[in-house]
Amino acid sequence: MTTHRQAPGPVAAPSSSPSSSPSGAQYLLRIDDLTPRMEPGCWPALVALIRRHALQPILAVIPDCQDPALNRTQPNPQFWPELRALQQAGAAIGLHGYRHLCQSRGYGLVPMHRSNEFVGLPAATQHDWIRHGIQLLHQQELTPTLWVAPRHGFDRTTLQALQANSIRIVSDGFGTAPYRRFGCIWLPQQLWQPRLHARGLWTLCIHPATLTPASLASLASFLDQHAHRFTSVPRVLNEWPIPAASLATHLQSLRGSLRLHARRLLRPQTSA
Repeated sequence: MTTHRQAPGPVAAPSSSPSSSPSGAQYLLRIDDLTPRMEPGCWPALVALIRRHALQPILAVIPDCQDPALNRTQPNPQFWPELRALQQAGAAIGLHGYRHLCQSRGYGLVPMHRSNEFVGLPAATQHDWIRHGIQLLHQQELTPTLWVAPRHGFDRTTLQALQANSIRIVSDGFGTAPYRRFGCIWLPQQLWQPRLHARGLWTLCIHPATLTPASLASLASFLDQHAHRFTSVPRVLNEWPIPAASLATHLQSLRGSLRLHARRLLRPQTSA
């Protein structure tokens, strides 16, 4: 008889938050666009770095990827077992949309891309996609505990669908500390390459299929020096104050989104 390991349960937010933030900067590593048919690229090297430094990253998994830009190979038979092992070692699984087909048009709560997967879709569609996506990951013994939207595209209807399915953490937005908004905890995601900061919480987003050897070397060097600064989603929830979003938080997030949107208009688009 085959015995399956039980996946960790959902990450629970603490009933009360600390009164002050940890001293010094902390980082979350997030790896996006994970699908069994992705080009291996730098993924094996990223897994090696995660294990070498005992990191507990966010792994953003596409439940039913149908994006031809990502489905480039035959399914990797080691993909799901490897994710299960990383989850068992403390990685947080992110629900990275549903099919990663960005056919909707309209700016969402993080207005960085007009084309995305969820913004403006009927509530019934969003609920069905999120529920089915979670079910698909459960079939692989993965328990998604937070939301990672393709191309940063989601709206309040998306958040309602997530909360109805017991996901109340969002990895997105700008700022330098977690906050609460629309019934969810937001963990800002502001970096696409390593950068040293003096304070704050910084999420570094990596796309393994498009990560260049030079960028991988930069990440490896940064981890060699600063791996002790990398934290995990459960630690953030327990160690950081998580207040309601203030007006300053809204303005900071809007400025960050618009600034990055302007930069993206000047260079070729990549998956997110």
